[in-house]
Amino acid sequence: MKHLSVKGYTLIEIMIVVAIMSVVTALVSPLLTNMTSFWRLTQARTLIQRDARVSMDLMNRAIRQAQSSTIVLSNYPNQPPYSEISFTDVKGNFVSFYQEGNYLYEKFNTTVSMMTKNLEFVSFTFPDSSDPGILSVAMTTQKSTYLGRSKALELSIEEVRVMN
Repeated sequence: MKHLSVKGYTLIEIMIVVAIMSVVTALVSPLLTNMTSFWRLTQARTLIQRDARVSMDLMNRAIRQAQSSTIVLSNYPNQPPYSEISFTDVKGNFVSFYQEGNYLYEKFNTTVSMMTKNLEFVSFTFPDSSDPGILSVAMTTQKSTYLGRSKALELSIEEVRVMN
């Protein structure tokens, strides 16, 4: 008599595999979500720090070269108060920095260039009204990260001294 060989899995074996896979999926899913969130937060922080520091450095250098008698603080149309500074530098070039929406622009004579597209707020003020050669610059950059969250960075330079 021939003995029949049965190939395949029993119902209990399949149920055990499904249970193990369910446990693994339940443990891995939050881990992947947290890793994705952490990665996007780190990327956003790196981007806005770089943008903010480069922008602040460029504005600081340019403002130091301004002719103090030509500095005008205003706001670009439909933007926050004191969100624009314009002046003539020591070489006679017209320079302006201004916010338009979430963008920070630099205008050098007739050339306009975007400095960052992650701007939340920029403000130029005279902290001491008796000395028009000292300016304060405050800037906040912000970037969306994950699941409706965002990362913000606030930088400020106090007392940028105009050298001319």
